[in-house]
Amino acid sequence: MIFDLHNDLPTSEQSATERARVLASTTETVIYAFWTTELSKPLALIANGVCALKKQKNPFAIEDLWFVDEDNIDYVCALNPFYCGLTHNKRNSLAGGALEDGELTALGKFTLHKLNEAGIAVDAAHIGRESFNAVADLAERLIDSHTGLDSVCAHPRNLTDKQVQTILARGGIVGLTAVADFLGGNTANDYVKTIDSFVQKFGIDGVCIGTDFYGTEPLKGLKNYDEFENIAESLFALGYTENDVSKLFYTNAYNYFKYRRQ
Repeated sequence: MIFDLHNDLPTSEQSATERARVLASTTETVIYAFWTTELSKPLALIANGVCALKKQKNPFAIEDLWFVDEDNIDYVCALNPFYCGLTHNKRNSLAGGALEDGELTALGKFTLHKLNEAGIAVDAAHIGRESFNAVADLAERLIDSHTGLDSVCAHPRNLTDKQVQTILARGGIVGLTAVADFLGGNTANDYVKTIDSFVQKFGIDGVCIGTDFYGTEPLKGLKNYDEFENIAESLFALGYTENDVSKLFYTNAYNYFKYRRQ
């Protein structure tokens, strides 16, 4: 079983028919993310998309709350996403992005307060390093849905060791993503190396899967969820147990989001 923290299907370039087909055929637990950065009317698209997802009981998230203000944040929270990210790669009215840094703003602090009230996790995946500590201090539930490790592949989108430790210390989880730019290579084996590096440094209990499928070019040997069988076999060869792989692939994420089902 797979619990994927981040899949960009809802705002991918796939046709509506193809998106519906993928949703209907996917048996894994997937948090489908609405990437809003390039949308002119994100709220309308999200509201329509959420209806389709909820029919099949699929959880969803919002990537980049650039469009939020004091008048619409309550509506956003009422849609009940599993998590929200304040930014994408550029700075916006809430905070600095991964590739265009800046401080957490007053509106960003207000938005975090509203997300906390609603029990919605805050995603640090695209938060700039200048804003990260302020976000971490205020967010009651802090995660990173799809990232790599800066110690493995230096990149402003990747987490430093200190950032990983901050998220884990707050009880959060980190989704490792299958994106070549963040792994330092474009193969499934590069993904395994990043997973193993995380586990060796930080343990098995906070690491999860955050593929970013449909938001990036797939890795060689990891194009879909079926091919996670190959990732499991590689991990077994490194000495991981079935329980270890189950935690990484599913249980850690499932346990983190248990509060959503209570």
